[in-house]
Amino acid sequence: MNRSTIGDVAKRAGVSKSTVSHVINNTRFVEENTRQKVFHAIRELDYRPSSVARSLVSKRTHTVGLLISEVRNPFYSEVIYGVEDVALAHGYNVFLCNTSYDLDRGLRFIQSLIDKQVDGVLLMSSNLSPSWLTELEQRHIPSVVLDWEVKTTGEFLSTIQLDFETGINAAVDHLIKLGHKRFAHVSGQLHLRTSRVRRDIFLNALQRHGIDPAEVAVVEGNYLIDGGQKALAELLSAAQRPTAIFAANDLTALGIIWAARDRGLRVPEDLSIVGLDNIELAAQIVPRLTTVALPRHEIGGLAMNMLLELLDISKEAPSQSKTRTQVVKSSLVIRQSTAQPPNL
Repeated sequence: MNRSTIGDVAKRAGVSKSTVSHVINNTRFVEENTRQKVFHAIRELDYRPSSVARSLVSKRTHTVGLLISEVRNPFYSEVIYGVEDVALAHGYNVFLCNTSYDLDRGLRFIQSLIDKQVDGVLLMSSNLSPSWLTELEQRHIPSVVLDWEVKTTGEFLSTIQLDFETGINAAVDHLIKLGHKRFAHVSGQLHLRTSRVRRDIFLNALQRHGIDPAEVAVVEGNYLIDGGQKALAELLSAAQRPTAIFAANDLTALGIIWAARDRGLRVPEDLSIVGLDNIELAAQIVPRLTTVALPRHEIGGLAMNMLLELLDISKEAPSQSKTRTQVVKSSLVIRQSTAQPPNL
């Protein structure tokens, strides 16, 4: 069956092709009776406007790019849903790009998105290069950046900052109240800014409780389960084992819990574990994981809404600067993976 054309709709409605175009794209006033004839013809013929043709009229492709760090990390699943829910509600499609923490790979994705003439880009990768922003800024492509210290204030650039401090401080307070005195941290890759931020907030919070950060073991992980498993082996070989471990994310925490079980350790009776992210699996494992929660779906929706705002401004007032920042707070969710230390 041949696909209906705009000419078929015009013929069925008894109007010109330009009138059909104006009705579809809302680019000129058309008398209501005529509009209804066009809509009736569209329904009868099951006509679907060509996205290419519409982009030529609107100067928009109604596509955006979304760059994330690691598709295997379930933190991003709800973020992606949040982005897509808002995007689809506003007639946009999303190109998903997995950088795998590789800056060169990310730059190639940026260049590819530019070639595809996306209307905007969401940068949600933990490893971000200023060159990405330079490429986008030079082409006046609106962008929203998640949790990154952006030194430039581009004409159409907005940022979302994650407030880890609130949730991590609450986690330390919780562990201190339980009676823990020997702590460890399994970080993400320490060349990543977000890994250093989480580590430093944790150590600073302990210091406020009189615990010397120099006495806190820090083992570098990789934000994945195997990183947590390897880190626990290193921590258990130390002269003084920790009674509480703060993991840089929930996948790391899961790796620690499973490795502890393999070594005959009980969580939380022998070892308390706190994660970060509050992924869906955190509430389903045994024991259920105490974690610093981030509203991941909300973050994705907020980022897309901020990008839509930038797109509206760039269309209506191209010379107007609209750089702004939104802050999203974390919180502590207490479950079963934390308890008083042994021999208290």
